[in-house]
Amino acid sequence: MLKIEKKRLRTWLLIALASLGVHYLMLILAHSMISGGFSFSGLLSMMRDRLTKPGDAERYLDIARNGYVKEGENAINLVFYPLYPLLIRLLSLLIGNPALSGCIISQVSFAVASILLYELLLLDGDEKKAWNGVLLLSLYPFSMFVMGVFTEGLFLLLTIGCLYALRKENYIAAGIIGFFAALTRTQGMLLIFPAVYEIVIRAWGQEKRKLRWSDSCVLLIPLGFFVYLGINYAVHGNFFKFLEYEAGEPWYQTTRWIGENIAQHYDMAMNYHGLSLIIYWVQIALYFIALLTLFYGLWKKERISVLLYGGAYLGFTYLSGWMISGGRYMLCCVPLMMIWAGMKEGIFKRIFIFAMGCLFFAYSLFYLMGYAIM
Repeated sequence: MLKIEKKRLRTWLLIALASLGVHYLMLILAHSMISGGFSFSGLLSMMRDRLTKPGDAERYLDIARNGYVKEGENAINLVFYPLYPLLIRLLSLLIGNPALSGCIISQVSFAVASILLYELLLLDGDEKKAWNGVLLLSLYPFSMFVMGVFTEGLFLLLTIGCLYALRKENYIAAGIIGFFAALTRTQGMLLIFPAVYEIVIRAWGQEKRKLRWSDSCVLLIPLGFFVYLGINYAVHGNFFKFLEYEAGEPWYQTTRWIGENIAQHYDMAMNYHGLSLIIYWVQIALYFIALLTLFYGLWKKERISVLLYGGAYLGFTYLSGWMISGGRYMLCCVPLMMIWAGMKEGIFKRIFIFAMGCLFFAYSLFYLMGYAIM
C-alpha cells in the first residue's frame, strides 16, 4: 500500500513539473529568440512585463491592493470577480509582492489542476488517456495565461476539482468548490448543470437511490454568483452594476445571439487583418471546433454531465458580444480536453497534438512580443 502511495505521489510530482516545465521552456525559448540570446535578468524582465502588466492583470492587482472602489477610473474593476484578487491580497501579506503572489497562485493552481485532470481521466480510462489530457491542456494554444496574473489557472483548478468531486459523489466538496468557482468567473455557476444531472441520474436512474441532505450542497454553486451580486449592491447600490460597466468602454460587451456574434467576428476579421489571425478567425474556428468536439464526445458516449457542462460553457461564452478573448476563455472549457484525450490513436491524433504544440509556441511567442492577444 505504501509503495502504491509513493508511486502516486511521484506521478503527481512529475505531472506538476511537466505541466509547468513546458511553459517555462517556452518562456526561455521565446526570450532567447526575441532577445537574440539568453540572459537570466532579461528573462525575468520579460516575465514581469508580459505576465503581470498586460490586459486584465493590472486590474486584478489594483483590486488586490485597493478593493472595489465606487468612484474614479478604477470603479469599472467591479466587472472582475473577487476570489482571485482576494487570494492575491492574502498571499501578498506574507511575501509583500502582489504581482509575484498572483503568478504563484496561477502557476500552483495550474499544476494542481493538471494533477486533478489526470485523476479525473483515470476514472474512465487508462494512464495513457490521462497523460494525453495533461499534455493537451498544457499545449492548448492560449495556455500561456496560466503563468501570469489571470484567473485561468485558478478557475481550471476549481472547475476540475468540482467535476472530480461530482464523480466521486462527494457533493459537499463539489458544492463548496463550485461556490468558489462561481466567485472566480461567471462560467463557474454553470457547474450547477452537471451537478444536478449527476444527482438526478443517480436518484432516478439505474441506482434508484434516495435523495440525501448532502445532495442539496450543490446549490452552493450558484450562491457564489449571488455573493458577487451582493458585492455590486454593497459598492454601488445596484445588484447588476457590472453589466453597465461591461457594456461601456473599454469592453463594450453585451449579450447577443451566438449567430450575431459569429457574424460580427467574421466582419471584424475581414476589416482588421492585423487582428484576424490572433483574435477573430481564432474565435470563429474555436466555436466550430468545440461544437464538433462535443458531438464527437456524444458519439463516443462521453459522460453526459461532461457534455452538458461543455455545451453550457460554449453557449454561454459565445453569447458575449464584442468578445476579444475567446481563445483564452475556451482554455477553461475542460470537457474539450477530456474528449480530445480520448481520441483514437492514429495519425490524426498525432497531427492534432503536433498542431496544438506549434500553435501553442506561436501564440505564446506573439503574446510575449507584445501582440494584441487577449
